[in-house]
Amino acid sequence: MREQVFELSCKTQTAMREQVFANRVLSSELSCKTQTAMREQVFVNRVLSSELSCKTETAMREQVFVNRVLSHELSCKTQTAMREQVFVNRMLSNELSCKTQTAMREKVFVNSVKQ
Repeated sequence: MREQVFELSCKTQTAMREQVFANRVLSSELSCKTQTAMREQVFVNRVLSSELSCKTETAMREQVFVNRVLSHELSCKTQTAMREQVFVNRMLSNELSCKTQTAMREKVFVNSVKQ
């Protein structure tokens, strides 16, 4: 009976040692896989961050270009509108001057007729 108890005890201890060893191996393997996964994630994040940075810079450059084109277009349209306004103002001023001169001549004529 003692031999059986001793044998069972030895087998139990052996099984426990084997389990501890297996747990250490699995824990080590899990740790390695976790570290590898973390390194891969860091790499992917860096690549994505770099890609986003490039796309952002490109978008900003494109926006600057579009803004310059629109600004130039607005400037051209503003200058054209100002020239047109100057032209219209000159025409109206001319017309007013002509009407004023005509009215003055008519007034002089009416006054001369009355005398």
